[in-house]
Order: sequence, then C-alpha cells, then structure tokens
Amino acid sequence: MRKVFYTGFILIFILFQGCSSDDVVLNSEADIIRAALENQAELLDNPPSISPNKVVFTLKENPDNFLFSPEFELSPGATINPESGVERDFSQPLTYEVTSEDGWYSKEYEVSFVFEEEDEETRIRTFSFEHADSDNEGNYHEFFEMNSQGQKIYNWGTGNPGYAITLSITGGEKIPESYPTYQTSNGYEGKGVQMQTKSTGALGATFGAPLAAGNLFLGEFSSITQPDPRQGVHFGRSYNYSTEPVAIKGFFKYERGEDFEIHHDGGSSMTEDGWDAYAILFERTEEENFLRGDFSFDDPRIVSIALLDDAQRVEAQEWTEFIIPFENVEGKSFDADQDYMFTIVFSSSKEGDLFNGAVGSTLQIDEVQLIME
Repeated sequence: MRKVFYTGFILIFILFQGCSSDDVVLNSEADIIRAALENQAELLDNPPSISPNKVVFTLKENPDNFLFSPEFELSPGATINPESGVERDFSQPLTYEVTSEDGWYSKEYEVSFVFEEEDEETRIRTFSFEHADSDNEGNYHEFFEMNSQGQKIYNWGTGNPGYAITLSITGGEKIPESYPTYQTSNGYEGKGVQMQTKSTGALGATFGAPLAAGNLFLGEFSSITQPDPRQGVHFGRSYNYSTEPVAIKGFFKYERGEDFEIHHDGGSSMTEDGWDAYAILFERTEEENFLRGDFSFDDPRIVSIALLDDAQRVEAQEWTEFIIPFENVEGKSFDADQDYMFTIVFSSSKEGDLFNGAVGSTLQIDEVQLIME
C-alpha cells in the first residue's frame, strides 16, 4: 500500500540573538498549546481542535445554552484575554488575544463551540465547498460548512499554514491564489476547491523541500513540528453513522505539470505526475484519536480504506465523476456499537509527501460525497 502526505512545504529557521550570560531572554511565542473543558469527555465529541488561529470545541449534543468556561494552556509566560476559565456565551464564535511573555507579539484566536448535525436517513454526506473565509494572518482560504444554527464547522484542513512560512520569508504576495489550495468560483456546482503543486524556490530547495503539493483533508493542520513536520497534521473527524461507508464519490478536473521532478532518495514509482485521493475509516481511541500525517496503512486502528485506482488517475479538462469503493482491512469489519473516525484526502501530486511531483499540476474537486450502506 502507498499513502500520500503533503503538508506542502515547511521551513525551519532559527533566529540568533546575541546576549550575555546575565541577560534574561523572555519568550516571544504567543500560542494556545492546549484547550480543555470541565467534563469534556461527557460533553465533547472530540478533544478540542487547535489550528494556527482557531480553537473549536465540537459538542456531542445540541446544548440548551452555549455558556462555557474553556481553559487554555499557553506558550511559557504568555497571557490571554479574556482570562482562561472565564464563562462566556459562545452562541457565536468569540475572540481571544494571546500576548507573548516579552510583550512584543500578540495573536488572536477565534474560539467556537459547535454541534455538527448528521442526517442518518439519507446515507449520504455531501461536501460542496461553497463556504470559505481567509485566516486572520496568512490570507489563505479555510473551508467550512454551516449548521442549522448558522455556526461555521471547519472540517477540512490544508497544508497552507506551512506554505505561509514560505511566503513570509520570500516576500510572496499573501492572497488565497498564492497558496497551494484555495476556493475556486468555477466548481461543478457553484464553487469548488483548486489544488496546485507549487515551487518553493531556491530557499525551499536548500531545506530539501523544493515543491509543495496542493492538498485537502478531513482533519487539521495542528502545528509545525520537528524533526518530522508530518507529526503536526491530524487526519480524522468523527464518524457518527450507524452503517458502514461503502464509497466516496465526487467530480474532478486534473491537468498534470510538464516536468516531473524526483527529489526523494528512494526515487519514484511514477514517470509522470498524477493526482490522488483516499478515504479511511478507523477506530476511535481514548488518546490521540486521529491519524498523524506520517501514519502507515497498516495502522491497527484502520477498519476500511478507499484508494484511488491508477486507472482513475488521469487528466480531465471537463468535470468527471469518480467513485472509490471502501474495502475492509483483513480481519476487520464494521461494528455499529464501535466508535469510529474517518478522513478523506486529496492531493495534486500523488508523491507530494516525498517532494516528487510536477510544478503546475492542478487538481479541482467538488461535490464530494461519503456514501453509507
């Protein structure tokens, strides 16, 4: 089995600051590291989700009111306003500001409590990608859905937060179209998603990351981690259905870039670029109930997998339907009494995780459906 990972490009840079041994260096980070809620195992469908500028608490049930007192662990020495543990009305998302210990840097987080409705009768979950807004720092698109109460549900993640570092250092224009993944107005129906493999230039090549594949996945880009940035990508959302998934389907366009580049020491199994898609159903666990970006397809939690067939990995100038069936892992079967997670993943370059691909390869996706038995 092969798998795709493509957080795109993540640079590691170190800032040296001269100081004497008597100097006290205050921390300049202003991040929310962890979020928690009293009795969260009873109230939350998942542990709180933390991305570079958002914290989302996903509730198991629609509450009578949205009065909650979230608690936050911050970067060493940082402060938060309003204070951690203060009760607030989260009927709509609320803003918190984190200030670094040295006082030089501050960062805003949008904190929300949401309830995600599932239609058990239709046996189809549709993702239409009609809604996207820009994050409050890098100006890249973040995709969301709307529930019946008008709340934004951010289910989809991308590698755009990593690519934002590239633009910050190289001075590239920070508009949605500069990033590997963004919303397009020319979807199959209404709007859709465009993913494009982009060069990271000479600077990226210096750090062994010469290109960044466009990508989209159910999960979150949690943080930039080292030594393996893939550890900071978390695949998975709650699977709240009583029957097993049988297929994913949708519509795509694809145009491969001209020059296929191989940058992995182990070479490549391909001679030209190709898009990729897969979906996974896996067992929920008490700890770390997600798949990290460097997971293997033989992870013991995995129950069933839908993999794009090579015959479907073709170019298409017009919107073309794809259907990918799920197949159970040997020895595993769906159990309606078991709690599960699932993810769906797309990439403009199949071997983007190995930095193999063709700059300019462009994948468009729209009207994705998860079909249940």
